[in-house]
Amino acid sequence: MLFSSDAELTEFRARLSAYEKGIPEGQKNPQYASLIAAIEDFAPLAPEDRIGSVLKADGFETPEAFALTSFYRLDVELWEVGTQSERMDQVNQLHAQLRERGGDITDYYVGTSFTALRVTGTGSTFRWLLTLPTVRMIDTPPELDEDVEQLLEATITDIGGINAPPADAPAITVLDSGVNEAHPVLVNVVAEKASFPATLGNTDERGHGTKVSGIAAYGDVRDCIERNDFSARIHLFSGKVVNDQGNFDDLKLVPSQMDAAIRHFHSRGCRIFNLSLGDRNSIYAGGKVGMWTNVLDELARELDVLIVVATGNYEHLPANGKSEDHLNAYPSYLLKPQSRLLEPAVGENVLTVGAIAHAAVVPTHNPGTVSVRPIAKVGEPAPFTRSGPGIRNAIKPDLCDEGGNVLFDGMVQGLSRYSESEIFTTHARYLERLFTTAKGTSYATPLVAYKAALVLQVFPEASANLLRALLVNSAHPPEAAIERLRHFGDASIRNLCGYGIANATVASTSDTNRVVLYADDVIGLDRFYVYEVPIPREFSETKGVRNIRVTLAYDPPTRHTRADYLGVEMSFRLVRGKRLEEVIDFYKKRNKEIDGEAPELEGKYDCTFEPKSRVRKCGTLQSATFTMSRNPAAEYGETYYLVVRCERKWVADDFLKQRFAVVVELSHEIDIRLYERVRQRVQVRVSA
Repeated sequence: MLFSSDAELTEFRARLSAYEKGIPEGQKNPQYASLIAAIEDFAPLAPEDRIGSVLKADGFETPEAFALTSFYRLDVELWEVGTQSERMDQVNQLHAQLRERGGDITDYYVGTSFTALRVTGTGSTFRWLLTLPTVRMIDTPPELDEDVEQLLEATITDIGGINAPPADAPAITVLDSGVNEAHPVLVNVVAEKASFPATLGNTDERGHGTKVSGIAAYGDVRDCIERNDFSARIHLFSGKVVNDQGNFDDLKLVPSQMDAAIRHFHSRGCRIFNLSLGDRNSIYAGGKVGMWTNVLDELARELDVLIVVATGNYEHLPANGKSEDHLNAYPSYLLKPQSRLLEPAVGENVLTVGAIAHAAVVPTHNPGTVSVRPIAKVGEPAPFTRSGPGIRNAIKPDLCDEGGNVLFDGMVQGLSRYSESEIFTTHARYLERLFTTAKGTSYATPLVAYKAALVLQVFPEASANLLRALLVNSAHPPEAAIERLRHFGDASIRNLCGYGIANATVASTSDTNRVVLYADDVIGLDRFYVYEVPIPREFSETKGVRNIRVTLAYDPPTRHTRADYLGVEMSFRLVRGKRLEEVIDFYKKRNKEIDGEAPELEGKYDCTFEPKSRVRKCGTLQSATFTMSRNPAAEYGETYYLVVRCERKWVADDFLKQRFAVVVELSHEIDIRLYERVRQRVQVRVSA
């Protein structure tokens, strides 16, 4: 709570005093109850409250941590009190006081909505600053990533071995502006390229496709440079579908281009497709979707392929004179209607990817950088990512990954791009420079495609549904994003991060205290399957946090002309404390005259997942976690039952079977040798 004057503070204290006197005669509540009762707790800011998170992480928890005679160079932010002119006077006054104490201000920025100073001085100086009510925060200046320029200058002799992928390695097709496959690190990776239509030509003049291809081929390109190892694990196909100006062909329909390209490379054995493209004129506002979205969903289902799609990029445009809105309104502007997903990112059978800021670096080439600020912190949604939800409020994007960051420069009242805060990848004009950096959801998307290919390498027979389920089951939103978005509500986290960042290793393995079970299956319409989930006694009886995570993926028929886009709907529940016969009896179709009313299933037998069913059931990719922090009752037994249901909506009678994959993960924070104990049990599926 910030007061702009002593008079306002005095008035607040008077109201607080009136509230403390209790309920006046003839009234139901104390005076000012609507204001005061809403406050859980309050106290004046203490000096330690003004210490920034980076300083605290470095051990500066209290003012006493600043050695009295040691020298420090730190950034100081002042409260946004008064007019810009008044705050400038405040800076001048503070500067004079600092000099008297042996300190100095080497740079300052007094904007319309924030004031920042670069201050030098001893520990004694900063202990004094922490006591000033005008000081909002003191923290370390951002550190320069000094390796960036050196890495960008790497030559063919600097990057070590460039090895072709194994013959049986999985493949990714990049549908984009093409690829310049003669690039030294791509020449052994690109197996084939083609244009749709052929009149688009073969070279990547625009450069976007080559940058996307580098990440699709190697994942973390910077890591490859630093390790001097470009040993490829992925084959790459390139389908050029946009011209050198970044537009689709004038004479061809986009759905026909997608159909021709995906079918062509599928016939070559490709199972994973990357689409870092979107329709900037089609912001999804709810309701029916377009043809581009529908054709991708149809192809994903028909061909059993994984299509990974970018959310699209949002460009925030503050009103004239309010450029600092880039900083001050972040991240709320990412949740506005104008920043919703672009088509075809709303597709239900595709995997949609948003962007997270992986760096928040301010270059320090000169002292005048205090006016330059990263908009997002590391792990927060990138300032250009787009938000869900998807069709029928389905959770979209499905995943997020590293896509770069942008910075606000108060001196120019606009955005600045720095290589230090962008993603490393391959340069299209490789004769000038082998590597470059870029930002955008376009570059988060091939990271996910690359991870999918690594999972496919472990499970070469996996369906696209299983790939989606395993990836999402391994994902968690970054803690920084959760913290930043918390007061916007849980929906904001889902709408910007989806289920989070996937981990290819976690997706494709179990370990000592984390066991992954899965089924890649087919189910009849209006039927249900019951899977036994083994719950070892040690899992339920050993104290500690225990999680059961379930992820379901399916690929129903779709029709964009219908309001109910999905022709089939599926869902899951986890039941405990019941016998198999009771579970089947509860879920089976009933003839009331013969079978009677359906039996009741008390709430305690139904495992409570987050997110809840009403939130997750709208999509074809559903993941939720049941957490146990206390030991469950003995009556719940050592076998839980996962019920997977399939319901016909509008599909024709001749559509009899629906493909799906379900993943169950058991994890315990205590070492109970969970994998070994589950392995002794047998998973049984009973159809009903």
